[in-house]
Amino acid sequence: MENTLIQLVEFPTILKVVVSCLAGALLGMEREFHHKAAGMRTLTLICVGSTLFTILSVEIGLPNSPDRVASNIITGVGFIGAGVIFKGTYSIDGITTAATIWIAAALGIAVGMSHYVLVAIALILVLMILHGLKIIERKISGIREKKIICISYDTSITPDFDFHGIFKLYHLKHKHMTISRSRSVIENRFEIKGRPADIKEMSHYLQNNPDICQFEMQTNPL
Repeated sequence: MENTLIQLVEFPTILKVVVSCLAGALLGMEREFHHKAAGMRTLTLICVGSTLFTILSVEIGLPNSPDRVASNIITGVGFIGAGVIFKGTYSIDGITTAATIWIAAALGIAVGMSHYVLVAIALILVLMILHGLKIIERKISGIREKKIICISYDTSITPDFDFHGIFKLYHLKHKHMTISRSRSVIENRFEIKGRPADIKEMSHYLQNNPDICQFEMQTNPL
């Protein structure tokens, strides 16, 4: 009986589960730090689950189709990833977290196939991308930003409003996205790009403009 148990729980298999648990936890720490929907527990479970499915797939499918179970991991993870993507009024949030879930599954599969060096290198690179590129993004946004703004005005008071002239005055590039009308009030939505200081000055001008009924700007750019 003891020999049977030892044979069932082999050291290489236990090592794979432990490594995948550590890899998932390290990946999840970064998401947990930024208070994302998928944190340490979620990414650790996904990584360990992918490892277990890969191990079982090889054992069940040999010798003809060792990828029979593992090939469906990505499909299942796709549903989980879709659950953390949220569409707001002005932006879409959660795409990076969904991609991280996808990576966690890939790391789990690699551990299941005993590619430990590949897992270590990939994990280091992913953590560098998640943390390092975020710093670069902030520096870029300090030079040039993209915002979605919503401006409403009453045609009974102001028949026409020169948005293009305002954007040109503040040296902002713009794209007209949508326009809607409710009685005499017209709502325009624009995508604007430019220096943060110029966007701030334009925002201050529109907020204090008596011809504007309502002015809104997205809080987090895409």
